[in-house]
Amino acid sequence: MTTILSIFLQVALWAISQRPNLAAGSLCGYYPQDTLTSPAPRGYEPFYISHIARHGSRYLSNKDSITFRVADTLALLSGQGMLTQDGLSLLEDIRMLRGMSKGHYGLLTELGALEHRQICDRMYRHYKEVFSSDDRKGIYAVSTHTKRVRKSMEAFTDELLLHAPALEIDKTVFHQDDYPENRGVYGNHMDREEQDRAKAQEKSFSSTVKILRRGYNLKAFTNRIFSDPSAVSPARSKYIANACFRCMMTGCLTEPSTMPAMDKYFTAGELYYLWLSRSMKWARYLNYPDYRDPFTAKRGGGILMQIIRDADEAIEPQSHIAASLRFTHDSYMMPLMAAIPLEGTVLDCPDTEIAEQFQDYNFIYPACNVQLVFYRKHGGRKILVKVLRNEKETLIHGLEPASGCYYDWERVKAFWRNRYND
Repeated sequence: MTTILSIFLQVALWAISQRPNLAAGSLCGYYPQDTLTSPAPRGYEPFYISHIARHGSRYLSNKDSITFRVADTLALLSGQGMLTQDGLSLLEDIRMLRGMSKGHYGLLTELGALEHRQICDRMYRHYKEVFSSDDRKGIYAVSTHTKRVRKSMEAFTDELLLHAPALEIDKTVFHQDDYPENRGVYGNHMDREEQDRAKAQEKSFSSTVKILRRGYNLKAFTNRIFSDPSAVSPARSKYIANACFRCMMTGCLTEPSTMPAMDKYFTAGELYYLWLSRSMKWARYLNYPDYRDPFTAKRGGGILMQIIRDADEAIEPQSHIAASLRFTHDSYMMPLMAAIPLEGTVLDCPDTEIAEQFQDYNFIYPACNVQLVFYRKHGGRKILVKVLRNEKETLIHGLEPASGCYYDWERVKAFWRNRYND
């Protein structure tokens, strides 16, 4: 591309060219990490953690299993002698992925459970004081009713008990109709008007995606896969490319060390093209000029209000709660991140620059999480809190910290209640 617009398309395109599996976006997997923690202000020690996470890596969901029918399409073309060696290899890879997923649609993978165990292990090592108090042995854990979410909770809590067997863990599973008790994982209900407004905003991005895709195409994929590309209609080639891309994203969620990488059949430009529309769908949750998404206010804000209620109870001297653990889905985690609002979720740019200001693979992949770590001095009443996004210390946009990345809890509560109090 040589257009002026290409100047703005380098961040995501470069990242995908360096790490092709990032093109899987919200399905790209939780990369193991271990980060240093900033020293707390003098005399302050952690005593309570509020943690909320998406389920870990999973198999392709039931509703998306139809995607694997592309294997039948490729098999038909193979019988007609229309596939190259790369095309035949692609057919075998898709068949392998379909075989792995059969009978497991929507379920948590072994990698998904490992992701949560590793997050728990790092949490325990960094904040051992929270889980070693003789007076605070209670752990409040909740999840949605979906099996992959429940299994994520169990992986996390089982790991925690290996480190601290004396902890008393109270686990609860909520359905969407268990309102208001379920607000900690589902937030508040949205009415029909709010849902329609959010969907309309998402659809409005389709024209933006078309603009951003100018100069990109799937010709390289077509030439690589088909022995006679001119014999395959553009519509059929596009369908096959999209379906194969969707199937290969599953590999990032199952066995990324043995599954084909995202760039095996696609160029970096093609991966950007295919990634773009999936990433832009998350933009409806962001905060940017003249728009605030009702999902963010109701889902994210509702969860925040429950976090406040639970935290205020845990802060009381007589409380025995050491941590509150929540497990939910991506469509609740992204509204929560925007409701906080975390740095990077507040944009001031034209629609055509959103994809370069925000990338889903930095926020909302499997096992993505937000942690609030609470601190206080021995015998003191002032509470400080810091926020971590995917185990990285971050800031709350629009709110001044008391010191470094540490905030006065009373100011944080007032800030959130002013925006979302229900």
